[in-house]
Amino acid sequence: MGNIADELKKISVFSELSDEDLDAIAKLCRVMKFSKGYVIAKEGFDANELFALLEGSVEIWVDYNTGNADLIATTKAPNIVGEMSIVDELPRSATIVAQTDIKGYSIEANNLRQLLKLRGAITMALVKNISNIVRLSNDSFINELRSRNLELIEANNNLKIAHKQLLRQERLSNLGKFSSIIMHDLRNPLTVIKAYADMLELNLEKEINLNELKKCCSLVRRETIRLTNLTNEWLDYSRGEFHLAYAPMKTADLFESLKTSMAAILKTKEINILWNNQFSGVILLDTERILRMLINLVDNAVHACSKLGEIIISAQQEEGFLLLTVKDNGIGMDNETINHVFDPLYTHDSHGGTGLGMHIVKTIVEAHQGTVDIQSSTNEGTEVIISLPLQL
Repeated sequence: MGNIADELKKISVFSELSDEDLDAIAKLCRVMKFSKGYVIAKEGFDANELFALLEGSVEIWVDYNTGNADLIATTKAPNIVGEMSIVDELPRSATIVAQTDIKGYSIEANNLRQLLKLRGAITMALVKNISNIVRLSNDSFINELRSRNLELIEANNNLKIAHKQLLRQERLSNLGKFSSIIMHDLRNPLTVIKAYADMLELNLEKEINLNELKKCCSLVRRETIRLTNLTNEWLDYSRGEFHLAYAPMKTADLFESLKTSMAAILKTKEINILWNNQFSGVILLDTERILRMLINLVDNAVHACSKLGEIIISAQQEEGFLLLTVKDNGIGMDNETINHVFDPLYTHDSHGGTGLGMHIVKTIVEAHQGTVDIQSSTNEGTEVIISLPLQL
C-alpha cells in the first residue's frame, strides 16, 4: 500500500496523518478514472463515495431550486471532494462534474465511516478540511455580497438617473396633453365669439339693430368671461389644485346657457334637439364646469349623428340625485370603445377631436361626487347619464 499512501500524502487533508493512518485509508482505496464531462456525483443523491483527486480538476454545481444549476467552485488535484456528505450522512449538496480527464481514488462511504470511528486523527483531518471549506465559502460569500452590493448601488444610481429622465419626459408629455386640453376647452367659446363677431359685422353693414347689437356684445362678453375662467382653472390644474365654485343653479337656466353656447355649432347642422327639463328645484353646483361638461357631451352627440339626427337633453330627479342625460341616435360605440372612452387622448372617430372630451366630463362629474354611466351600441346611438347628488 506504500505507493497509494505516498500519493494520498500529497493531498493536504492527509498530509499530516501518520503512516499507519495513511495505510488504513489506502486499504480502502479503489482506482478512479473519469473522462471530461462525466458526472461523478449528483446533487440530492445518497453519498456512496469520497473522491481523492490526483490528476485533473472537477466543477462543483448547485441548483438553488431555480431549475438552472450554478457553478460555485472548481477543485484541482491534489484534493478531495465529497467529504461533507460522508461526515453528515446527508444526500449530496452539489453535483460534481469532471472538468478534465481525472485520475485518483474513490473510497466507499460506509467503510470510511467505520474507519473514522476508530481513528480520530483521520476524523479531525476531515473536520479541519470541512472547516477550511466553510471559511473559504464564507469569505467568497462575503466578497460576492460586497460585489453585488456595489452592483446594486450602481444600478440604483442608474435608476435614479433614469427616473429623473422619465420624469422630465413625463413632464414634457403632460405639457403636451395639458396644451391639448386647453385647446379643446377654448375651442367652444372661441367658436361662439367668432359667430357673434360675424353677426356684429353683418349688423354694421346693414341697418343697425341696437337690440341685436346689445345681444351680440353681451354674448361675446359672456364667452370672454368663460375663457378667463378656463384659463384660471387650468392654472389651478398646473398647480395641482382643483376648486369648485359652488352656486345655486336651476336646470332651466343651465339649459338656456347650453342652448346659447351651442347655437353657433348647431346652426349648420340638420339635427333636432329636444329639451326635457323635469327638475324644478335648485342644486349647488359649479355652474361653469357643469356647462362645460354638457357642451362636451352635446358636441360628441352632434358629431355622432348624421343629417336629420336627434339629440335629447333631459334633467330629472331620482332618489336624491339630479340626472342629466344626453341621448343621441348616432353611430354609437362598441364595448372596446366604451371601456376606453374616459382615457385621455382616446378617440374612436374621425371628426378631429383630441380625445379629451370624455376625460374632462369624468373629471368634472367626480369632482362633484357624481358618476357617469354610458349606454351605447354600434349604430344604435349613445346615452350618457350624469348622476349628481342633490345634497353634498
